Amino acid sequence: MSLIGALNAGKTALAVHQAAIQVTGNNISNAGNADYTRQTANMSPGADQQIKPGVFVGTGVDLTSVQRQIDDALEGRLRGSTSDAEAADESQQWLGRVESVFNELSDNDLSTQLSTFFNSWSDLANKPQDIGLRQVVIQNGDTVAKWFQNLRGQLNSLSNDVDDRMKGLVGDADQLAQQVADLNGQITTAEGGTPGQANSLRDQRDAVLKQLSQLVDVKTVDDGGVVNVYVGSQPVVMGSTNRGIGLKTETVNGQIQSTVICKADNGNLQLTSGQLGALTTVKTQISGVTNKVDSLAHNLIFELNKIHASGQGLQGFSSTTSTNLVDDPTTALNDPKTGLDFTPNNGSFVVHVTNKTTGLTTSTLVQVDLDGLNGNDTTLNSLAGDIDNVANISASVNGGQLKISSDSPDVEISFSQDSSGVLAALGINNFYTGNDAHDIAVSSTVAGNPALLAAAKNGEPADNQTARSIADLETQSIKSLDGATLKDTYQAMVNGIATSAASAKTNAEATGNVRDTLESQREALSGVSLDEEAVNLMKEQRAFQGAARLITAVNEMMDTVMNMVH
Repeated sequence: MSLIGALNAGKTALAVHQAAIQVTGNNISNAGNADYTRQTANMSPGADQQIKPGVFVGTGVDLTSVQRQIDDALEGRLRGSTSDAEAADESQQWLGRVESVFNELSDNDLSTQLSTFFNSWSDLANKPQDIGLRQVVIQNGDTVAKWFQNLRGQLNSLSNDVDDRMKGLVGDADQLAQQVADLNGQITTAEGGTPGQANSLRDQRDAVLKQLSQLVDVKTVDDGGVVNVYVGSQPVVMGSTNRGIGLKTETVNGQIQSTVICKADNGNLQLTSGQLGALTTVKTQISGVTNKVDSLAHNLIFELNKIHASGQGLQGFSSTTSTNLVDDPTTALNDPKTGLDFTPNNGSFVVHVTNKTTGLTTSTLVQVDLDGLNGNDTTLNSLAGDIDNVANISASVNGGQLKISSDSPDVEISFSQDSSGVLAALGINNFYTGNDAHDIAVSSTVAGNPALLAAAKNGEPADNQTARSIADLETQSIKSLDGATLKDTYQAMVNGIATSAASAKTNAEATGNVRDTLESQREALSGVSLDEEAVNLMKEQRAFQGAARLITAVNEMMDTVMNMVH
């Protein structure tokens, strides 16, 4: 081997170990960067040189690559665990807010208000002629109605807040997807098809993918240096093209539904985790709770009104108008075309007409034919005709409302024994108006005249049968609630919310632990250890010093040779 060859070996060693020192310095500089992946300088011996047959001498060292220490499979698992943990944290936060809406950990909650309301009916049953107790019933009924309205309003506000947060996060997700696409393009340009890797750009892309995984559950497929990103089976980023992440909103049954979509084809993204996945689920859960609150209020209104409509107050009506509109007065009253929120059934009710001067009362049975046979089912128009045939009163239909009036100031009207539920369905002699939690309210007719509050069942002022029946309604089995009571239905709903919130908390802790474990594994592989880098620095420094000493020795040898020539 020539002196020039030895000199070249020293020169390449200087360059290689200088580069290795730079790699180590880069690691040390990024020790506090959570998104940085530790790099190593990989070296290999230079090609052997044959100095005579059968004798080969090395020519120094080559720098073959500067490589990131990363496990792609571990990175994928970490992104998945990040999505799961973020989803669990998001669910815990929102379900906790839903639970707090019901305020069941205090005595100031809906269940307490319902019990107070039904207890006031029980108190009225003890003194059915007491105006003060009647006013208490009305006040407590109004409190219950306002509680329902407040619950519904807060749940709607939560749902709107979820929509607003989804809009913001979808925008963030779309921007992150665009950054991945841009970095794919930059990496392709930088690497130019060579075996080497643009490590810093790849670190940036992994950091962006990590942020994206916090929002949606992503899967990545490496395609020759670029990363294609999928959400479920839907491609979101293909090479340097961002297909876009957007939000589609539509109103279904009066409620806004938000769906995360791919902008390129408006296809739904099947989200299973990440913050957006959690919000999609939470939105459905809030909607489910809202429907349950509405169902509870709906059944309270109808079941209480069915009892109240068949009862009598301390005085009768001179005139009363139904509060619920019928869209088509020529259609059978149990047909959905009527637009009634409550459905009557086949049965009858009794109309009582009382002469206030003589005290004489005449009672007339009014049939409500809703059996679907013979084509003669009761319509609003035919019902008005049947009632109009009762002596001393008149009935008419105006704008889809049934109006019943006495023909004389001396005549009062009352009702009883309604087995059809038609009075409650139409809104005649009702305690509550409205359909569900958003519009439940005490009837203005009753609120304006407590004497019309129905406590009696047989028409006698001292009778308390209706008041007792309404008091018992709290614990009465209701068919439309699958045989459960109002009280049990509410308690089951609250317990379900509490269970979901507790489960979300447990899930958040579990997924957080999984993420922490995987992050520890990644740190062990890809993180920078300052102690290890210090050792590497000393080793590379010594190697550099040795190469410099080699060059010095070769230089001295060349001087000696030159002196021999002269």
